[in-house]
Amino acid sequence: MCVPYSQHDPRTRNLLAIGNICLIAGLLLWNFALPDSQIQKNWLHGLTGLLMGFSITVNLCVLRFTRHRDQNQPLT
Repeated sequence: MCVPYSQHDPRTRNLLAIGNICLIAGLLLWNFALPDSQIQKNWLHGLTGLLMGFSITVNLCVLRFTRHRDQNQPLT
């Protein structure tokens, strides 16, 4: 079931925006950073993983909030 973006409450829309920004930043990080040493590459891998993991977590929380909200609404 797909819920249109405009029907989300403001908290959910803000979380979706944060999650998508983290996802884009994690994907594009390697295009703009040019690591010289192995330590810099390791830090870049760690930061990329952190951003991607945070994005997945936030998007799953938004899915949970949306399902919880939809189950508590009366049918009209």
